[in-house]
Amino acid sequence: MKGLKHNFSSAVIYGGFARSCVAKTIEDNEEIQYEVTDSNGCATDPSIFGNWQLDPDRKILVARFNAFKFPTSNNLRFQCNIRVCFGSCPPVNCDGVDAFGRRKRQAPDPNGLTLEGFQEGALREEIMVQSNAILTFERKENQVALPTEGPSIEEIDNVCLPKLGLIISLIITTLLALVAVAVAISCWLMAYRRRPKAAGPLPHPPDFPNPLYTTPEPVAEPSPDYYPSSNNSL
Repeated sequence: MKGLKHNFSSAVIYGGFARSCVAKTIEDNEEIQYEVTDSNGCATDPSIFGNWQLDPDRKILVARFNAFKFPTSNNLRFQCNIRVCFGSCPPVNCDGVDAFGRRKRQAPDPNGLTLEGFQEGALREEIMVQSNAILTFERKENQVALPTEGPSIEEIDNVCLPKLGLIISLIITTLLALVAVAVAISCWLMAYRRRPKAAGPLPHPPDFPNPLYTTPEPVAEPSPDYYPSSNNSL
């Protein structure tokens, strides 16, 4: 919860209230603004920026607001129109509640001056004031790992594929496998046919067959040209 305040230097003589307050960026190339207090001095969204309250002890206007920022900038500034009145300004009524009350009609001045001759609540002037630049940051929550640990890897347990897509994928895979097998067989046959043949005998005409491939007819064993004598048997 933050607070914005405006101090009146001569609070005994003057009072005031804020209206038409806006929160805006301070970038040079682009200016974005959001109205937090309307022209009547009431908060447009009390959950973001509350109504102005008068602190009678410190003579200051105070408004409480929650921290917020613009998406395109980390800097913001508040700008308000301050109405300065004699004595005190009429209270601002927001949703049936007075934003701040009145003071006494007459108040002694340190130098002995009084407010006699001035109409209570009469507008003296309206000035525009701006706050200092406020630097805002966006809080990062639920950080899983430090930046030095590297990117995280998510494990995928199940992958769902459409039934038709799965069938088409299987058919395409089968066709590619068959084509690969056919190409391999064709390459093997071409290599086998181009292999050089082993050296063999020269061809012979039919009238003179190759003796290496002919079987000679068996020749009968010749009969002996001697006969055993009978004397030898004795």
